[in-house]
Amino acid sequence: MQEIKAQIDELKKKRSETLAKIRDMQRRLNYKVSEYDAIMKLREIEKQQQVGNSRPDIGKLRRQKHSLEFKISTEAPSLSQEKALVRKINELNSQIEEALKGVRMARKTDFVKKDIEGLQATLSASAATMNEIDAKFDELYHAVRKLLGVQRRRSNIQQPQHKAPQPSRNKEINLEDIVVIKKKDKQDPSAKGEK
Repeated sequence: MQEIKAQIDELKKKRSETLAKIRDMQRRLNYKVSEYDAIMKLREIEKQQQVGNSRPDIGKLRRQKHSLEFKISTEAPSLSQEKALVRKINELNSQIEEALKGVRMARKTDFVKKDIEGLQATLSASAATMNEIDAKFDELYHAVRKLLGVQRRRSNIQQPQHKAPQPSRNKEINLEDIVVIKKKDKQDPSAKGEK
């Protein structure tokens, strides 16, 4: 009996730890799903804004930037020409950053989607673990009941209730079934006052 109690206590501890993990993973999953939805909405907004504009080629922009930087370092004869080239480089940097936003959002979307899939797989594995623990609990409690000689109640089996028989609808109803009729006795003194 002590051995079964120790096993039950161990299973209770394992079950509570598994439940805590499931709750934590469920919170993270909810957060990741809401993050994914927010990122997808942002991507849709960006797509709507870029309908008129075509997405710039990032490689081309970077090559232009490197050529301007090379010009500055090799052939900028005056300070004003160098400032103009620096302004162009800054414009190219802002265009590159704008183009990279979409790429970063797509990459982030993929990462978040992979996180969601991983959390869902872990949650399903944890749910399977919970089912195994519950099955072991059932076995141990069954063993305890058997040792104690306690019968297991079944809630789905109803105890028969004593009910008065109801007349069927096909038969005629007799007044004697409904009312108890007392016959008047002429010799009964109490019956004389009644009519």
